Parts: sequence; C-alpha cells; structure tokens
Amino acid sequence: MPQAVFGTWAVTAQKLIKRLLIVSIAAGILFGGAKYVQLLLTLSAREWLHLVVSTAATFLRVLVAVVVASAWTISIGVLIGRRPRWVHILQPIIQMAASFPAPMIFPLVVGMMMAFGTGLGLSSVVLLILGTQWYILFNVIAGSSAIPRELWEVSRLARFSWRHRWQKLILPAIFPSLLTGWITATGAAWNASIVAEYMKFRGQTLMTTGLGAAISEATERGEFNILAAAVGLMALTVVAFNRLVWRPLNHRSQTRYALAT
Repeated sequence: MPQAVFGTWAVTAQKLIKRLLIVSIAAGILFGGAKYVQLLLTLSAREWLHLVVSTAATFLRVLVAVVVASAWTISIGVLIGRRPRWVHILQPIIQMAASFPAPMIFPLVVGMMMAFGTGLGLSSVVLLILGTQWYILFNVIAGSSAIPRELWEVSRLARFSWRHRWQKLILPAIFPSLLTGWITATGAAWNASIVAEYMKFRGQTLMTTGLGAAISEATERGEFNILAAAVGLMALTVVAFNRLVWRPLNHRSQTRYALAT
C-alpha cells in the first residue's frame, strides 16, 4: 500500500514538473517576443526602409549567384557524373576544394576585383558564388550518376539531338538532385552575405547595400534593434521563399521527375 501511495505521488509530481516546464518555456517565449517587438518599435521609418532595400539587394545577389553558379556546375556536373571513372578521380579533388573555407580567400578576391575598379557590390556576388557553387556541383554529379545506363543508351539509339537529350532525359532526371543543390546553395549564400557585403580590407571598411552588411554593421556598433530587425527580415524572406518557391518545386520533383527505383 505505501508503495502504491508513493507511486501515485511520483506520477503527480512528474505531471506537475512537466506543466511547470511548459509554463516556464511559454513564459520565456512570451517575454522574449515582447522584448523583440519592443526593439522593433524603436526603429524609425527611414531605418525600416533601408532594411527593406537592403533585403531586396541581398535577395537579388543571392539569386544571381545561384544562377551564375548553376551555369557552369550543371554542365560540368553532368559531364563528370555520367563517367564513373571521372567521378572516382575528380570527386575527392572537388571535395578538397569545397572543404577549403571560402571566407579565407575573400580578401584576395576582393583585392583582385578592386584592382579592376569593381566595387564590393559586384565583388560580393563573386564571393557568394565561391561559397555556393560546390553544393550545386555535388548534387548534379550525384543526380547524373544515378541516371541508368539504359536510358543513355536509349537516347543514343533514338538519335536524340543535343537539345532533346537535355530536355527529355538529363534535366528531368537530375532535377530532384539539382533542386536540393539550389536549396542548400541559397541558404549558404544568405549566410555568406554577412561576410561578403561587409569586410575589413587593408585597414579600411568595405561595405555595400545589403542585409548581410546591415547585420555585420549593427553587430559591430551594438545596435541591437537594427540587428533584431535585420535577422528577422532575413528569416522571413528565407521562409517565404521556401514556402512559395522551393516547396512547390520539391512537390513537382517528387511527383513528376523522380526516377523509379
């Protein structure tokens, strides 16, 4: 009987602890949310306008970087992926190149771009490409390697032209892998923008209009209200793009372009 009473008390205490934990977490979230809103309310209309323009500028750079990176990685990735021997030889080399921290060569790239009279606005796009291209290349190689050899043979026997082979076989087959590469590369580009749009170079501060620059500058100055708004805008933009673009494309890739196994 005492054991039964003790067991009842133990269960009751466990439920009480869980409820207290839930209440504590909820209270913490409400408190943090209130503080966050309080920080946002301190921003002026001019500061909000600057952050919105900065978000649009970085968003455009991210898209350009992914498009330009795709222009060479898709063709090279397919070329490598359809040849198993090339995959075996080149993939370790590509992995070594990708493992090298891109921000370490950012000053060198910026120095070269500045020597040609190019500002950080364009240079930052090049820096984003350096940080995102490998994600696309890896996934394209994987997608191309997964295309059955029989399909390549069928396209050859059917005398597909170069255009029809890409249109009817290659792009549909690699699309799920390519989409994964795009999603990963886009996320990496947003993160890299914090370094690419604001940096110290030869004793001077280089920056361009962008959300990454706004985050870096606000962090350096201790302007937590601007930092909170900039981080919130970045998160909101990424989530909205995922919902409106990546999710429909992912559904399409799974239902229409996935290779049967």
